[in-house]
This record gives sequence, structure tokens and C-alpha cells, in this order.
Amino acid sequence: MPSPRILSRYRQQVISLLQGILKEEGPLSRLLRYPLGLEEADGAPGPGIGGKLLRPSLVCFSCEALGGEPERALPLACALELIHNFSLVHDDIQDGDELRRGRPTTWKAFGAAQAINAGDGLLVLALRIALQAQAPPEVVLAAQGALLSATFRMIEGQALDLSLEGAWDVGVERYLYMAKRKTGALLGCALELGALAAGRPELLPAHRKLGEVLGLAFQIRDDFLGIWGDPAVTGKPVGSDLARGKRSWPVAFALERDPALARLLSREPVPVEEALERLSALGAREAAEAAARGYAEEALQAAQGLPWTNEAKDMFKELLDFLLEREA
Repeated sequence: MPSPRILSRYRQQVISLLQGILKEEGPLSRLLRYPLGLEEADGAPGPGIGGKLLRPSLVCFSCEALGGEPERALPLACALELIHNFSLVHDDIQDGDELRRGRPTTWKAFGAAQAINAGDGLLVLALRIALQAQAPPEVVLAAQGALLSATFRMIEGQALDLSLEGAWDVGVERYLYMAKRKTGALLGCALELGALAAGRPELLPAHRKLGEVLGLAFQIRDDFLGIWGDPAVTGKPVGSDLARGKRSWPVAFALERDPALARLLSREPVPVEEALERLSALGAREAAEAAARGYAEEALQAAQGLPWTNEAKDMFKELLDFLLEREA
């Protein structure tokens, strides 16, 4: 499936500015560049900035969708991407993950203590970049507020996610409360920042809510792939999230229908094949696909009510279709 225009239209501009931001030399330089793929742990050039760059792309997109110049949104877009990478660095420490995008995670390359410094540095650098944006003072102040609020809600979501580990009373509503923060907060902030850059602060609440709903569709699809994704595409075996004991949307759905499933999932090691059969018998696979589609449809309807250009609405639908059909 070709990359949607939202993910390709602003990509090179975002990458160029991030490279410029991270060019500065100092004690943290390598620690900051490594997570973004710009440098290896030994100082050799890295593979380059990868990933979908969904969050910064949404910042530029929402600005242009409202008639603004996307170039004006670029510093805020890059600030948000740095915050996203801060969260990934710390998440990898907390989860004990050793690989990200085919490379050792930052804590694996530098040790946990230095990885904490890398994450902290990315967060503060992001806020500094946003503060230096060439925009009216009220826009800069509002952008700082949006970034801080979204970052706090994202960290709340991560704390809630960690608290679910080992818990078996994880229903769908409790899961969604967590995911709306962990995943939805930065996506909501992305659309907010674009509206600010376009000079439409009155539209912030609607854009934030839209991003949060988009985040739920995105996360549930992620959860689906973590259990039923194609190993040749995801790089992970079928049922990998079950083996890790992750409390994902399909697991929360299945536990509501059969609490006895907890006994199976709490075995060491988890009998993945049997667990997959139980989830399928409980309808978790179909329900997860339907839930992701439902939130995507809700997001599409919300977007139709915004004063975006017709082209922007078409581009957003294209993005939703891509996120629902993606295999990784």
C-alpha cells in the first residue's frame, strides 16, 4: 500500500530541520542523535531518521488544512517528534526492550543511566525549540502549554500502562482510558499545534479530540498486529504480545468475556497457540478490527465537521485507510 500523502508531503522538510537541530555538538550530542538514527554508538553515521513521522506530519498537515503555511509549523512539528522520541527512549528502559527499528535501543547501546539522560535531553531540547519558534508570543505560549499538557497526559498513560502489568481486571474501558493518554495525547497535540500555527486557536479543542480518537484507532490496530501480524512484516512471531504478557485491547476484550482466561495467560511461559485459539473463540480478533474501524470512522466524521480544505479531508481519509490496513 503506497504511503499516504500526509506521511510523504512534509517528510523531507521535517527530516532536514531535525538534522539541523541535532547538528550542535556537546556532551549530549551522540546521546540525542542516536535514538533518531543519525549516529551510531561508536560515532559512525547512523542509518538516518526512520519511522512514519506521523506526529510531525500531522502538525504540518493541520496547519495547511486550515489555510496556513506548513513551513511555519515545522519547528513545532520537530519539537513534537523529539518529545515522541524521548518517550520511546524511556519506554524501552521500562519495558526492557533491546531492539528498536533493527538497532539496539538507547539503553542497550549506552546503558540505562545514559539513556535516561538522552530522553531527558530530547524533552528539554523539544521545549527549547518550541520556545524559539518564529511566531507571535501568544502562539509560542499556547504551543508550550499544549506540548506540556500533552506530554504530561502521555506520561500518565505510560504509568497506567505499567500499572496494568500483572493485573487481570483489565476491561476495555480501563484500557481505553490508558490508550487515550499514552497514544492519543501526542496525536491530539499534533493537530492542535497545526491549528495554532495557522492562527486558529479557537479550533484547538476539536483538533485535540480528533487526534485522541485517531490515537485509539492507531493503537488498537497496533495491538492487533502485536498478536496477529505477519512475522515477515512485523519482525515478531505471531502472538508476541501474548508471550510478553501485554495487556492489549484484544486481551482486555477477551478477559471481559472469560475472566478464566487470566489463568492461561499467567502461565510461564504463556502457551501462545492455546491463547490464540481462546482469543479467536471469544471473537477478539474480529472485535479488534471492528473497534479500530469504528474509531477511524468516528475520526473521519469529526474531520468532516472541521473547516479544512476538501483536499485535506481527502488526505485525512487516505491516512485513516492506510493506518487500518498497515501491516507494521
